[in-house]
Amino acid sequence: MYSYETRVRYSEVNETRDATLLSIINWFQDCCTFEAEDRGVGVDWLNEKHTVWMLTGWQIRINRRPRYCERLKVTTWACGFRFFIGKRNFTIENVETGELLVYAYSEWAYVNTLTGTPEKNVPDEEFEAYGMAEPLDKDFEKGKLKVPDVSKLTQCSPITVTDQYIDTNHHVNNGQYIAIAITALPEELRNRADKLKSFRAEYKLQSVKGDIIYPYLAAEHEDKPIVVLKDADDKVRLIVEFTM
Repeated sequence: MYSYETRVRYSEVNETRDATLLSIINWFQDCCTFEAEDRGVGVDWLNEKHTVWMLTGWQIRINRRPRYCERLKVTTWACGFRFFIGKRNFTIENVETGELLVYAYSEWAYVNTLTGTPEKNVPDEEFEAYGMAEPLDKDFEKGKLKVPDVSKLTQCSPITVTDQYIDTNHHVNNGQYIAIAITALPEELRNRADKLKSFRAEYKLQSVKGDIIYPYLAAEHEDKPIVVLKDADDKVRLIVEFTM
């Protein structure tokens, strides 16, 4: 396992001083990237191998939103591997009380950056660096998210990918993808999104600078709206389910 401690900053909360969903995702991303760097298999290592771990899906459950100035312990650990898919859990706890605030399950694909295809030959050094621990004893949804029928989708304003969305992998960052999806929600649902208890996302295709992303909203069930991000060829790049 790997942990780091942090404090909820003013820049990480909403108008009610609760941590935003994007802040929670960023803490998780920071935790696993800190682990990689501290154990010698970070960005430079991956660049040398022409590989990258690409997030393919999140499931995040929120018991209570971290609050402004609260001291947190963020933890992650590898909990499974099959073929080229790594599985990883995350938790966020209150440092003083140990209260479990947020927990998550994620899956990552090991990809060759030269070919853009999955790479099955994960170096032994990476397995040794991360180790393997038991998965979190929590219930997570099984199966894949389904893209709603086109008749139930409402197209929202398209978004052009600019520098602000791009990370070291030269494509839209995982968290920025979610930020784009949230903008597709109508105001009333955006306000409720800051109070959601469960969140699922599946990443299908990368987006790079200059791409145009077309968000679509399916809000037939207001307590569980779905946002689908597509490209100009109508291919799905991200699907997100918000449980309010």
